Formats: sequence, C-alpha cells, structure tokens
Amino acid sequence: MSEIKNPGKSIRAKLLNVAKQKDVFYQTILTRYFQERLLYRISQTHYRENFYLKGGALMYAYERFAARPTLDIDFLGTHISNDGERIAEAFREICAVECEEDGVRFAADKITAQNITEFKDYHGIRLSIPATMDTIAQVMTMDIGFGDVVTPHPVSLDYPLLLEELPEANILAYSTETVIAEKMHAIIDLADQSSRMKDYYDIYHLLTSFKYDNTILQEAINRTFENRHTLYNADTMFFRKDFPNHPQMQLRWSAFLKKATIKNSLSFSEVAHWLQEALMPYWEAYGRM
Repeated sequence: MSEIKNPGKSIRAKLLNVAKQKDVFYQTILTRYFQERLLYRISQTHYRENFYLKGGALMYAYERFAARPTLDIDFLGTHISNDGERIAEAFREICAVECEEDGVRFAADKITAQNITEFKDYHGIRLSIPATMDTIAQVMTMDIGFGDVVTPHPVSLDYPLLLEELPEANILAYSTETVIAEKMHAIIDLADQSSRMKDYYDIYHLLTSFKYDNTILQEAINRTFENRHTLYNADTMFFRKDFPNHPQMQLRWSAFLKKATIKNSLSFSEVAHWLQEALMPYWEAYGRM
C-alpha cells in the first residue's frame, strides 16, 4: 500500500538501475526524469501549443544516451506574452497537472521568473521550478525565448521515456532543419568569440547522423538569418581557411568534451573543417538571395 501512495521510492530504484545499465551518472538520469515528467504535464494542457521544445533536451530525444548531458530545458514561446508573470502563471497551471504514477511534485507556488537579455530582439524568460520525488529535491531551470521562426513548422514528438510504464508526453518541437539553422547562425555570428562548443558538437552530429531535407534546410537557414537580421559576408570569420586551427577554439573544445564527459576523438580542427565544407553551399545560396 505504501508503494502506491509513494511511488517515488520504487521509481528511484528503477532509475538507479537505468543509470547503471546505461553507464550514466545517476544525477543526470534524475534530471532527465524530472524534465520528462514536466514535458508530460505540458502535453496535457493547452499550453502544448505555446511552447516548442528545442536545445539539449530535444537533442536527448534524438540521440538518447549518446546525447550530451544538459541541466535545463529550452523552449520557443509562441502565441503567448513574453511577460515573466504571464509565463510563470502558465507554468503554475502546467505544474498543477497531477500524475500519481510518476511520483513527481512540482512546487507551482514557488515558481520564479526573471528576464534574460541574451535574445537580441526579444527578451526571454528564465524559470526556476522546485521539484521533488520522495526525498529527492531539485530545482529545474528552463529558458524560454521568443521571436524565432520554425521551418517548415513544429513537429509532433513522442518524448522518450526512461520508464516505459509511465504515460508518455507528446509535445511540439523544433524541426531538425530549424535546429541546424539556428546552430549554424550561432557559430557564424559568434565565430571565435563563442564559448558554446555545444553548437559545434550538435550541428556536426545532426548533419552526419540524422535525416533532413536539403530544400527545407536551405529555407530554414534563409528564414533564420533574415529573422535575426544577419547579412551575408563572403569573408565571415567562420569560413576562413585558418579558423579550424584557432588555438582558443581548440582549447575550448577540449574543455567542453572533458566537462561533458563525451568520448569523442574528433579534434576541433576536424569538426570545424568538416562543417566549413558542409555549410558553405548553404551560406553562398543565402548570399545569392
């Protein structure tokens, strides 16, 4: 009887087994579990239409345990105000959705929201949501951006479950082509100022391991760069011949792989050179518009 009232105890044991089987840190599994259960609650409300999943949590849906670890969730907010209190109100409703089977409780009354200004044209919102399962407590963070475009449209996604017996989350998410386009924009826009090695890692894996439509990808690139007011430059730093050998970028790449515990033998030079060749045709096509 107690296990029914408090499924968290048995779920903790099951998640520990998953961590051992997949050779993944238990804390990483717990974080992914809390993320999964929040996405389930979003899927059960009308707010499913307002928040499109992107970022590391989406990469996990694509690659499962091969994906890099991520601690937060990223969304594009659409057809909803970017006012912090309005977003907090939406997530208070989302967190009120009950799911006794998963043992998770989100503290709807303790959600906090703050503005973030890394988004150039529209400020974004960073939410903090305390979550508990049995005696485990964790604060979830998520960033919600606004004003970006998804090409050709958001896709319906059955988010992968850590425990198959639980109800699944069907959510809306970025298309693969849009993810690639935004990653491409980041590496071109930031060039040697970038500390976001995850962009290089993700776009390389998407282009080498996943199916995408070339025509749609070109459209996604065109729309993303136009929407972010980025002009074509034939001499942009990323495409310069010596960029793959940039010493600071090589150091950042090595540090990223080590911190993320990613077993990858590819050097920054190899990845950047490959990306230059793969992305140049799309960049030149954008320049001909």
